[in-house]
Amino acid sequence: MKFRHSFLIAVSVTAIFAYCYASDQETKPLTEQSATNPLSERKEGVAVKHTGAVPGGGGGDLAMGKQLYAQVCFACHGEHGEGKEELNTPSIGGLPAWYIIEQLEKFKAGMRGMHPEDVPGVTMRAITLGLDEQVVKSVAEYVTTLPERFTEAPDVEKFDLEKARYRYANECMECHRYNGRGEIAFHSASLITLNRSYLLRQLKNYREGWRGADSSDMYGNKMVEQARRMSDDDIEMFVDYLGALAAGDDPRPARER
Repeated sequence: MKFRHSFLIAVSVTAIFAYCYASDQETKPLTEQSATNPLSERKEGVAVKHTGAVPGGGGGDLAMGKQLYAQVCFACHGEHGEGKEELNTPSIGGLPAWYIIEQLEKFKAGMRGMHPEDVPGVTMRAITLGLDEQVVKSVAEYVTTLPERFTEAPDVEKFDLEKARYRYANECMECHRYNGRGEIAFHSASLITLNRSYLLRQLKNYREGWRGADSSDMYGNKMVEQARRMSDDDIEMFVDYLGALAAGDDPRPARER
């Protein structure tokens, strides 16, 4: 287990961890989700699915990853990777190892977490600067084994499902796939296990160029281009639909041929 150390990085990470730990003393779970999924089991009112991930997908050491997660990630992302609303941290349980590694490397390289308005992103970047390649792979390996928590379902009385399904099918599905689980070939994220507040914030970050605008981030650039066409209402609609998708909706019939 090796960390690249510098005095400034050590101080930054220590301060951030102390803040997250202090906040953890009053931590409340994410808002209970009403989404259901035929593959999920009900646990404390939240749709949870154990991924049963096979160790080895990220090329890391699972035992090391578990230990490191407890030391570095637990305070902000929660014991089971459920995220914490009060810290603006996403639910990460069950995300594929390749995606976690890619995002942590983007933070380290300065492709994410560089805009001063993106405070959670700046915090993550400071933490990643102290992590070496093996640590990143091992943590990613462990996160894949944590239970998924599905995106909250929308308020059906205020939600135009047919319109949202059509928009997703023709604007998002090609990269994020019909089930919202992303695709390694397109470097696209799995979306249906991310909490609503995080999804809303990240789409707005893309729209404002606070995320994905670095010239070397080809896939982020695509998201910036897409998000700049979205109004606040569009963003709300897409996030609502991800909740419906997590609950089992199928957008494929709405795809234009």
